[in-house]
Amino acid sequence: MPVQTGERRRERKVVSVVFCDLVGFTQRAERLDPEDVEALLAPYHERLRSELEHRGGTVEKFIGDAVMALFGAPVAHEDDPERAVRAALAIREWALGSDEAQVRIAVTTGEALIRLDARPEAGEGMASGDVVNTAARLQAAAPVNGILIDETTYRATRGAIEHAPAVAVEAKGKTEPIAVWQAQAARCSSGARASSPCCGTHSSARATSELRSWSRSSACREWERAAWCTSSPAWQTPTRRSSPGVRAAASPTATA
Repeated sequence: MPVQTGERRRERKVVSVVFCDLVGFTQRAERLDPEDVEALLAPYHERLRSELEHRGGTVEKFIGDAVMALFGAPVAHEDDPERAVRAALAIREWALGSDEAQVRIAVTTGEALIRLDARPEAGEGMASGDVVNTAARLQAAAPVNGILIDETTYRATRGAIEHAPAVAVEAKGKTEPIAVWQAQAARCSSGARASSPCCGTHSSARATSELRSWSRSSACREWERAAWCTSSPAWQTPTRRSSPGVRAAASPTATA
């Protein structure tokens, strides 16, 4: 149920967050005129927007060379985590074919507080929450031309995407290391996934559905009411992090 906060309408939704950043851009920009920086960023922004929106994502913001996009808000699909990872793979493929561009990308999946009346085209932020913060931390830790994903995204996409285990990330502000995997390649094309059980569309949809079901459950509503009664934002209060079918693993290596 949407939460009314003054003039703003907010709703808790399960989303997949994509963060992407150009490697070495700050150092290059220091030596360029503002017009040259704009000329450098324009095709990069255009290409990323195309890849993300083509797969159902919404670009939430461009901050210099950093890009943040959402899958699952404002429009949700059963396979949003898979869509997000496929978009990340397409961006990396473009970067690998470029003479100059190198990227670091991260994808996380979880609950966020969505501002329903936000206008991303006007630079207004849509999503807030730990899932957004975690995506930013993982992006900074990703290897050059690498894609790090969190556990929830891994479990939702492991039937459709080839992954490799990675070293857990020690992120600032996190009490525990974050279990991560590297997304390497799609098991089949997006056009073939609907007719091929190997592509994992059903498992992706099931995992996302389970997380959304818990989001609508009485336990979640009780948690939400308690959270909104505090002075802190809801996502900063103690929460139940796992949902049915999305259990924590001991380590990436153990479950890959």
